[in-house]
Amino acid sequence: MAFGSIELTTISRAQDYTTIKHNEDNKVNVDQANFSEQFQKTTEQNIRGVHKSDDTMWHENKPDAKEKGNGKYAGDGGSKRKKQQTKERVVVKNQGGFDMKI
Repeated sequence: MAFGSIELTTISRAQDYTTIKHNEDNKVNVDQANFSEQFQKTTEQNIRGVHKSDDTMWHENKPDAKEKGNGKYAGDGGSKRKKQQTKERVVVKNQGGFDMKI
């Protein structure tokens, strides 16, 4: 039976491949632990930190067009804008025709 070159070669550095496989298998657990730790740190900071007071009057804002709101409009709606004057005129063109000689 003949052995090919692939069958006779050995994996050089097999311990590297086992380490990589081990890391791939544990990646989910490590990611979950990192996420959990980061979430706990964020929660801890939110509990101990100073918070901006809540705006209890948010429902008082009435976005009605009749009343003056936060987004003010100072224009007049274009009523004083100069209107473009268009002059309409009729241009008479020469009568067309052709001469034909045989």
